[in-house]
Amino acid sequence: FHGRGLMLLQDGVPLNLADGGFDMQAIEPGATRYVEVQRGANALRYGSSTLGGAINYVSQTGRSAPALLLRAEAGSFDYQRYQLAAGGQQGSVDGYASFSHIEQDGFRDHARQRNGRFFGNLGFQLTPHVESRFYTTVVDTSSELPGNLSYADVKTNPRKAEAGSLNRDAKRDFQLYRLANRTAISHDDGGLTEVTSYAARKFLFHPLGFARIEQSNRDIGLGLRHSQPTQWLGYQQEQIVGMNWRRGLTVDEQCSYGAAPAGHPCTTLTKSNKLTANNLELFGESRWTLLPSTVVSLGGQWTDAQRRVAPGDMPLAPFYQETYRRFSPKLGVQHQLMPQVAVYANANGSFEPPSFSEGPTATGKPLKAQRATTYEIGTRGDQHWLGAQWGWDLSYYRAQLKNELLVQTPALSLPSTRNADKTLHQGLEVGLRIDSASQRALVSYLYNDFRFQNDSVQGNNRIAGVPAQVFTAEMAQRLPGNLWIGPTLRSASRSYVDHANTLAAPGYSIYGIKLNQTLPKGLEWFLEARNLSDKRYAATTGVILQANATGTDAQFSPGEGRAIYVGVSKAF
Repeated sequence: FHGRGLMLLQDGVPLNLADGGFDMQAIEPGATRYVEVQRGANALRYGSSTLGGAINYVSQTGRSAPALLLRAEAGSFDYQRYQLAAGGQQGSVDGYASFSHIEQDGFRDHARQRNGRFFGNLGFQLTPHVESRFYTTVVDTSSELPGNLSYADVKTNPRKAEAGSLNRDAKRDFQLYRLANRTAISHDDGGLTEVTSYAARKFLFHPLGFARIEQSNRDIGLGLRHSQPTQWLGYQQEQIVGMNWRRGLTVDEQCSYGAAPAGHPCTTLTKSNKLTANNLELFGESRWTLLPSTVVSLGGQWTDAQRRVAPGDMPLAPFYQETYRRFSPKLGVQHQLMPQVAVYANANGSFEPPSFSEGPTATGKPLKAQRATTYEIGTRGDQHWLGAQWGWDLSYYRAQLKNELLVQTPALSLPSTRNADKTLHQGLEVGLRIDSASQRALVSYLYNDFRFQNDSVQGNNRIAGVPAQVFTAEMAQRLPGNLWIGPTLRSASRSYVDHANTLAAPGYSIYGIKLNQTLPKGLEWFLEARNLSDKRYAATTGVILQANATGTDAQFSPGEGRAIYVGVSKAF
């Protein structure tokens, strides 16, 4: 329900909180025109130096969206989803608005979710060279948390909730209000200047089994990015320079339940903090076309970040302030073997100060920033072969990490994050797309070799929480009437629960089927059946140091059982 290690953006404007955390509920996929995934070093174009890279959601506008879109979905476990979206243009002004509502009771007990979102933007073409667009986001989301189970319960009764979560009515509810602007200025010489700004307000209500957490966030940010084509020494270049500044204030309070038998009443205020995050990121990249088919890029980012924890209304927590500074370089090369086939290689540094979710060490000292050096080689392409269009993306990467921010919770203790010493992330990412007039196929394969390196306690054990292999695939055959039908498959190998590698969730494979049809006049429908064998399996797990005590087996989160979903949309 809360992430770190990626930069999320909406039209180039950061969605992350100032401390680096993010919530996927802030995104409305139905209001997105397309998604840009910038892995690792490629995220430098947005000023990101995180290990995972950046994901930029490019929004629908009044110029690109249909005048009216109606969408409805329904399915198992009382799933419902509705969307109403409208867009239009009048002269130099255009606007777009999307209202959506999603709710479901959930596969498990105490797993009800409800999400309401409004997303809109208003664009002004001020001059032929200047466009300014304002964005508004409102999110109201509530999610009951059913907790983890023992693996025996996963196999015998996967729908039940963990007793403590049910007793305390564990949930994660928040409201988000966000305003943003992006102003783009194009120049006669091909340059582009982008100025961005945003302000966000978030309120979190988060009762858990051990305490009730309440937070309010205020975040603001400014950004500047300029790209400029140049020609030096007989070569073509693209120069990119930019700056991101973000500041956030979080009022964080935690209450105990005392002797209350159930629910989440606040009996004793146990923590009251004011958390301040400041970030300044300066970045630049120079891309040189040395040959018609070869591009070399050199760049880097300077990060200056502060994390400050101060007592709030009650002095119940230690004060600390820490500054994190580092330069993260990048060197990359891409060579076009033919117009639609490329090979590439990157070497880069990454740097991630801890978010406030990681908190201080047990002695009250701030955690160290995570940093890494990553090497990547790969190929991507798109070619016509055997009567079909083949697209692929194959990448091998190897990242040497220092001070990795890892969940390292002792058995039967509250979740805690600590700095590991040296760790290794390496693996393969493979994507394949085959598309013809009568057949389609999508295949994705991940090999994840994440492990400690000569750790004083864990040795060279695998890092818990990540399966070594994940494979997904879907195929479709075209039938008369533009009807497509085909199977789906998802497989994952076992995933360790503890860093000691003594307890693991077994691997699994689940399959389903999809049907969809596009009809004239903007009408579309789909039907999808998932987990047709009704397999009982653990989709994810908790992460602990070592599972060697009674009760530490309750770390498994069941995957959804057999389910059917249908949907229809109409564009006008």
